[in-house]
Amino acid sequence: MKARWIVGAAVGAALSLPHVATAQDKIRTLPLPEAAAYPEGVAADPATGVLYTNSANTGVIFRVDPTTGATSVVSDPLGLANARPATPKSVALGLKPDGEGRIWVAGARDGSMHVVDIASGRRLARFTTPQGPWLINDVVLTPNAAYFTNSLRQMLWRVPRNAIADAVLEPWLKFEGTALDFGEEPNLNGITATPDGRHLIVVHAKTGRLFRIDTKTREVAAIDTGGAALSSGDGLVLQGQRLFVVRQSAGEVVALRMSPDLLTAKETKRIKPAELAWPATAAISGDRLVVANSQLNRRASGDPALPFSLVSIPLSAFD
Repeated sequence: MKARWIVGAAVGAALSLPHVATAQDKIRTLPLPEAAAYPEGVAADPATGVLYTNSANTGVIFRVDPTTGATSVVSDPLGLANARPATPKSVALGLKPDGEGRIWVAGARDGSMHVVDIASGRRLARFTTPQGPWLINDVVLTPNAAYFTNSLRQMLWRVPRNAIADAVLEPWLKFEGTALDFGEEPNLNGITATPDGRHLIVVHAKTGRLFRIDTKTREVAAIDTGGAALSSGDGLVLQGQRLFVVRQSAGEVVALRMSPDLLTAKETKRIKPAELAWPATAAISGDRLVVANSQLNRRASGDPALPFSLVSIPLSAFD
């Protein structure tokens, strides 16, 4: 009996020991080269976890090893890989690899979208939109299409994934008369989708309000977030029923639990790591959420904190 008590006490003592943080538990910063000036987009290859990021200034796309942080140039469409980060103009924002050797890129101020071949770095297609103003901001891929947001106009753009040829696009969805009708205010920013592509989730850039869009009926419905503070919402990532929202000016990431119909959401965790610097988009790589430190708030003054970086956050931080 005494021996049993000793064993039980030992087990109890072991269970009461504080958790010792490991490398996997820690937030890591992945430094980027200077040509990755003001990195706005970040995405992960779903098969390998390899990261891709791009410079808002130069349009250069980089491959990033999520473990070592080693980088290599995938594409330099404007020949600016060696340029200094002084040009105050966005030429590329959100991006997504499609698992078929291509990356889809939101073209920012010129109203274009691009498809780039990963192996060669060659641009395969350029899609243009007929009317400005433009800020083609983010992109999500579904099994059949790519959807792009325009933060300066009340519309959403759609490109079939098999339509890899230059084209002029017509709006797929106009928001006038829908729950997303915000007039001339800054409009949509981040966008994500369910794995089957049936529903999109988008965030209104100024208010942080979330909306569900049915890709079959084009119906727009507001998502009830219970008053969660999500203003300045940028990147969105959907993992099962958990939605991550990057709040740019707040420098934080909010996790919400979505209902099965995606019409209600409950905040479950809010973190504000010191490593975040005007964060933009985000992506899941393995068991980590990787966020792009855009620093776009420091671009006009030309005094970013170097090196530019991505921030890798363990998903366990949101438990």
